Amino acid sequence: MKKTLFVALLACFTLMFASCNKEKDLAGTNWKTHTTTSQTIAMATVNMTIDGTMMFTDATKGTITLTANGTMEAMGMSENLDEETMTSDFTYTFDGEKGVMTITEDGETEAMPFTYNKKDNTIAFTFSISDDETGLNFSFDMVFNEDK
Repeated sequence: MKKTLFVALLACFTLMFASCNKEKDLAGTNWKTHTTTSQTIAMATVNMTIDGTMMFTDATKGTITLTANGTMEAMGMSENLDEETMTSDFTYTFDGEKGVMTITEDGETEAMPFTYNKKDNTIAFTFSISDDETGLNFSFDMVFNEDK
């Protein structure tokens, strides 16, 4: 009897500790962000607001949609920027803490590393935009919260 009770308790402790260390599974989860950023590029200041959703449809694929709008200020003048929405499918790998989203569009592939913060239940990554014609680069950090 004592041996059976001991085995049962051992099994309970094993299950309890195994469930505490469970890694986050992104498949089937949705995430949202509302990010504001201001950066000076050349002699202009760009103020942007980005609203985004990220959906991990299964264990390797997902979709991200970002809608950006804002203003550009230069030499005492301000101009509203047209609202733009970008939707992209991605593939991803994720080890429970870090991952990489890979987006391929127009024959170009971009890998974006991301991190998962278990304590805050957030996903963070740096989004970069490069304009080959002007040579300007714009990058900002985005933090997504799980949409439950």
